[in-house]
Amino acid sequence: MKRIILWCVLCILLIAGLLQANTIRRFSATSLRYTNAISGNAAYRSRQYAIDNPETFWPTFWSETTVSVSTPHRETNTAAINFSGDATLVWHAKYLTGSAPSPLDGNGIAVSEALAHSLWGSTDIVGKTAQVDEEERTVRGVFQDEKELALIAFHIEDTSQRWHGVELSVGENSPTRHEAESFAISSGIGRPDYLLTGNVIFLAGFMSIFPLLIIGAYVLVMLIKFMRNYFPQLFAPIFFIIFVLAAVFLPTLLDTLPPWLIPTHWSDFSFWSSLLSQAGDSAREFLSVPPVLRDIELRVYLLRQVGILLLSTCCSIKITAV
Repeated sequence: MKRIILWCVLCILLIAGLLQANTIRRFSATSLRYTNAISGNAAYRSRQYAIDNPETFWPTFWSETTVSVSTPHRETNTAAINFSGDATLVWHAKYLTGSAPSPLDGNGIAVSEALAHSLWGSTDIVGKTAQVDEEERTVRGVFQDEKELALIAFHIEDTSQRWHGVELSVGENSPTRHEAESFAISSGIGRPDYLLTGNVIFLAGFMSIFPLLIIGAYVLVMLIKFMRNYFPQLFAPIFFIIFVLAAVFLPTLLDTLPPWLIPTHWSDFSFWSSLLSQAGDSAREFLSVPPVLRDIELRVYLLRQVGILLLSTCCSIKITAV
């Protein structure tokens, strides 16, 4: 009975961990942070560089600020994220009505559910207008969020703003630190003061499956003992088949590794010291970067994932020990 309860608790924790890892995966963009703001002209030149070099990345610029938003019913000061580019890279959210302003939208705004209720008393506000720092803007969408927040769009050719953050739009594989820095320097926005890559995404995903690895190792040991005791003549053929299957699925497994963990370098002993150094640098940079709203949200998710990991690991150890 105790083992059944432990298995039920472990299954619940594993599902929670996988869901949490999927949520954290929304923050997969490579983020460049600047203490001194990037000028609008520098941002424009960076985009021109990306157009001229289509094999590279496409930058989305953003900056966190506080704005005054007023409607015929009410006026309030609220946190806002000004952005130029892909809104989903700046703030990932589920939209209740409408959608995020497009990269070509220089007059749109998206607001959180909390801000919509505060200013209009409803979320059915797509198409309505609001004064944002005395500039009229049209509501394009309302996203799910308990805090008051506005996403304010600027046209990709607008050079009036200054930016403190850059998100790099990428394909299936995230850029390495060197690739991101090379783009920043070559495109004219300069070397970032902080560079956050997708390492925490990989870490969160690994934490979600780590308890399964404990169970899997336990099952494998029990299987080896069972085969040796009861079917010694089948031991070698069965494990040969297992190794063949492992080789077949190895490429899929390696595809899940981040770019900085390159298997072809595993035979190089100096690679491991540089790998540990890079991992340590990434962790320190992630913890030392001055946090903005999206960083705080990510850290809360990571703390939850660590809590789920500790509980699920304890359950896994208990199951294998019972």
